[in-house]
Amino acid sequence: MRRLGYLVLLLWVVYTATFVLVYALPSDPVALMVERRSGGAGGLAPDQLAALREAYGTDRSLLERYGATLGAFVVGDLGTSFEHGQPVTALLAAAAPATLELAAAGFALATLIAVTLALVTSYRPDGWVHRLLHDVPAIAAGIPAFWLALLLMQVFAYSLGWFPATRGTGPAALVLPALALAVPVSAPLAIVLVRTLDATWRSDFVLLLQARGLPRRSVFWAHVVRGSLLPFVTLLGLTVGGVLVGTVVTETVFARAGLGRLLVGAVESQDAPVVLALAVLGAVVFGLANLAVDLLYPLLDPRLGRRESR
Repeated sequence: MRRLGYLVLLLWVVYTATFVLVYALPSDPVALMVERRSGGAGGLAPDQLAALREAYGTDRSLLERYGATLGAFVVGDLGTSFEHGQPVTALLAAAAPATLELAAAGFALATLIAVTLALVTSYRPDGWVHRLLHDVPAIAAGIPAFWLALLLMQVFAYSLGWFPATRGTGPAALVLPALALAVPVSAPLAIVLVRTLDATWRSDFVLLLQARGLPRRSVFWAHVVRGSLLPFVTLLGLTVGGVLVGTVVTETVFARAGLGRLLVGAVESQDAPVVLALAVLGAVVFGLANLAVDLLYPLLDPRLGRRESR
């Protein structure tokens, strides 16, 4: 319950900060909307603009708009898009499936890459494989996501023709975007897991188990890996935010219709209701992911559950 209270506080802070950023801009979103829709060929009469500002609520003071939009958010009314003229909930519902598909694939692939690389690297911390692979995650962390996406597109889509470049459908169209999203995200996960595994290998209880003659495989899987999970799982919950941010770049490069491209378009057009809704949605996903991690802690280490109950 305390964690849920923190989540509500987080949502309010994110909502307030985003509201100030998008609604306090010295511009008129209604006038910009009319100009874009007319192609710059002319605008509406002043009374027509005033009627539109009243309909979208931009004629009120900043404090009045804050109270009205906050109250609407609480009951699930996310407002109407300035750019599309549709309810924001409808826009989110149309764009969310593609982003959820990409985010889930990228997150699963990033976890698989990080875990596999870390386990192979740290199975023998004094071996040549460890020396060879130890710095690979740090190198991968420095690769820009947009550059990797363009490289994958050039090699596997245009040169080899194995996968569609943009606007493809089906599982094949998900491979390159998911890989471009997963590699940068997997790097910090692998770095933390490798360092934790190496540190656990040097801990006293592992040295004692080895001195008793237990096989390396049993010590590694039953004690070293299990004792290294807490920091990795913690970072895994934080990685959800990185995956959401990565979808913005990935969907833009691969021309995928999703929440990322919707956010880019909303920022460019100063579509405040959409930007506000996406910021709060990101905070909800991020907060729920970290809440799930908190609930997993006692399962990974029962001592934490006993400590919380005191």
